[in-house]
Amino acid sequence: MSLELYLGFIVATLILCVIPGPVVTYLVACGIRQGPRAAMIGLAGTTTALCVHMTLTVLGLAPLLAALGPWGEALKLIGAAYLVWIGIAAFRAPYEDPNLPAQRRKTDSHAALYRRGFLISVTNPKTLAFYAAFFPQFISPAAPAMPQLLLLAATFIAIGTLSDGAFGLAAGKLAPWLKSERAQAIRNRITGSVLIGAGIGLALARK
Repeated sequence: MSLELYLGFIVATLILCVIPGPVVTYLVACGIRQGPRAAMIGLAGTTTALCVHMTLTVLGLAPLLAALGPWGEALKLIGAAYLVWIGIAAFRAPYEDPNLPAQRRKTDSHAALYRRGFLISVTNPKTLAFYAAFFPQFISPAAPAMPQLLLLAATFIAIGTLSDGAFGLAAGKLAPWLKSERAQAIRNRITGSVLIGAGIGLALARK
């Protein structure tokens, strides 16, 4: 793979990663509600799912999964329904007094944050179909494909993790100014509405 081809992949990946999607929406919600640490735990879940997708792509399973038809559509709908469900929960979340000791506040456990991040990311088979179409554009036929795929996958994971993490950390840093009762109500409704909208958009999306 030439340097020009690799740099082109990096630029294309950066553009893709800064476009907010369900993963970014979830991490921003985590950061605002529970701070930067929660966003990073959620990021660990989404990055684990991304590693799973990259592994499947490198192994050549993405085209097979993309060809599953109704089964792939069902998996997409499960992910969409999950987004809508946590969106409704965020929309209806009660006020949390920031002056209460941390152990008395209603917060998600680390396991729940990680699990939600993983499920939101991994249950979107559209990404697998996209990777199967995107990666070959940057593979040089003059060299073995596997080493090139490994390099592209590692690069994509690194850029995606840094980009998504930056969104989550920024939201977490702003959280102290968003904790009044009125601010929390607005925040919960915006977060819930965006998550619900993302879920509905994912359900309505076509190939």
